[in-house]
Amino acid sequence: MTNALAVKRLTGFAPICMSVLSLALVAEGVIQYGNHPPADEGWQAHLFQLLMAAQVPVILIFVGICWRSLRQNLPVLAAQVVLWLAALGAVRFFAL
Repeated sequence: MTNALAVKRLTGFAPICMSVLSLALVAEGVIQYGNHPPADEGWQAHLFQLLMAAQVPVILIFVGICWRSLRQNLPVLAAQVVLWLAALGAVRFFAL
């Protein structure tokens, strides 16, 4: 496996895992606090913010690597964007 293929796979898979982890953090917050989050943000909120912000450059690197074959890699890119928006939407929906 070449280095470019390894980076392509990593940048394709990492944002999906990060979004799923972010959704798990939201679910954990809802289970723990319900719709009444504590006044002080906990470690879950900070980790969520770091995961969401770190995904953007990784997705942009993925797009840069796959630019010539973007149509072929569109399902992966769509999954990345949909899961990223789902994690943000979950926070908004549960008013966390």
